[in-house]
Amino acid sequence: MRSLERYLASAAVCIALAWPLSAHSADASADAAKAERARAYFSDAVLVDQDGKRQRFYSDLLGDRVVLINVVFTRCPSACPLMTQRLKQVRAELGDRFGRDIRFLSLSVDPAYDTPAAMKAFAAKQGADEPGWRFLVADPDTMKQVLGKLGQWSDNAEDHSTLLIAGNAARAHWTKLRPDASPQRIAADLERLRAGP
Repeated sequence: MRSLERYLASAAVCIALAWPLSAHSADASADAAKAERARAYFSDAVLVDQDGKRQRFYSDLLGDRVVLINVVFTRCPSACPLMTQRLKQVRAELGDRFGRDIRFLSLSVDPAYDTPAAMKAFAAKQGADEPGWRFLVADPDTMKQVLGKLGQWSDNAEDHSTLLIAGNAARAHWTKLRPDASPQRIAADLERLRAGP
């Protein structure tokens, strides 16, 4: 009888120890499935950043981090420079989380004109050419595809949206942010996305 009691006690301990592992495994499987759906939706279309480096949209840019995405074009005389300056203030609010946990992606809506060199010059002029902030362009078809998935493509660059999109693609958690929100509010929204549900 004692050996049966010891066996049952031992089995109970094994089950108790195994339960968190199987629950964790189920969570990991669910996260992996979300990540694969996100990769399939957003694609790994290749964009080029302001340093001339090829970047796969999902794998290199979205992945398992929080991103803030805005749309720019380098010939823009008003809204794009103003929005970039606002995002510099958000960047300052984020402190050391910027570049490590949270990245900014500025995507060109004028790929027929914008080049990596033009994006580099724009970023440098705005004081925003730094690690953690990628200014990205590709051929027109690719940009139309990528921005279309985000609901941000415009056939006329001057008519583009100034709406900010923030999210974590791997967790399938996205939100739209008002461009006129305070830098503190935008940073707080990004921090909530980083912290997760």
